[in-house]
Amino acid sequence: MENGQVRLRVMNIERFATHDGPGIRTCIFLKGCPLCCPWCANPETQEPMLPVLFHDERRCVGCRACEAACGASGAGAISFGSGAFSFDATRCTSCHVCERACLHEAIALQGYVRTVDELLSLVDRDRDYYEASGGGVTLSGGEPLMHVAEARAFLAEAHARGFDTAVETTGNVPRATVLGVEPLVDHFLYDLKHLDEKTLREATGGNAALVTENLVHLARQCSEKINVRIPVIPGFNFYPDTIRSMIEWCRAVGVTRVNLLPYHTLGRDKYRKMGRAYTGVEHMLVDADLESFHEYALSLGMESKIGA
Repeated sequence: MENGQVRLRVMNIERFATHDGPGIRTCIFLKGCPLCCPWCANPETQEPMLPVLFHDERRCVGCRACEAACGASGAGAISFGSGAFSFDATRCTSCHVCERACLHEAIALQGYVRTVDELLSLVDRDRDYYEASGGGVTLSGGEPLMHVAEARAFLAEAHARGFDTAVETTGNVPRATVLGVEPLVDHFLYDLKHLDEKTLREATGGNAALVTENLVHLARQCSEKINVRIPVIPGFNFYPDTIRSMIEWCRAVGVTRVNLLPYHTLGRDKYRKMGRAYTGVEHMLVDADLESFHEYALSLGMESKIGA
């Protein structure tokens, strides 16, 4: 199959993005992630294959039009047993008839499949903005490298068409994946949450050894491409010794740029619409909370920024 015909599972596309790599960019959020972070702002991306449905009970009037439409389609994924809305993702065919049937915009099916050619045709609309600002296209998620063959096909075709490419990654992927995409990526926005194996595993399901080994490899191969992003999370890593040791470790392995990201709860409403409890902490951080870490990174001779 030619690269242009490879199909990707897309959750969202953001045009004119300015926080996902240099310049003005188109950011494509892909489905699937090996982690399950309690503070995740995009929980709809976590499940790699099954459809995700947002149901807003505040808008829902209980007319059951979505249930009728879904049943008529043959899927039968939506029901109101005992008057309560329920959704069976294993039966959903992603036909979107439930969305179209709802007159109150209480239903929103998340995600769709697009070919590389279709995505890059959209990206191409803003080529003038990329060229003027030094921007391009960014793959995000979830974890965009979870489905490496599809991501690699996209990145290869994007490069062939002259687009600057960036990848936002957790680094929690096999070494072969990193090796396979590195020549096709101009910027790695590398998420580093914690250096402690037990802490990272218990909170997110992540593999700290894998994350750090991949980052060390990239720093040796292409340190100029790397921007490490450290999400600063209360109750998880928001401790002076923890953040400073992460910054020191980055400098020691050859990373020169860090972004310190203040914790926020902006994705909380998505959990409600998915029928899931939000288990992140309620206290959000502001830029001033991270100022001492920023100054510390600068004192070590690193480039540092608060925020994406």
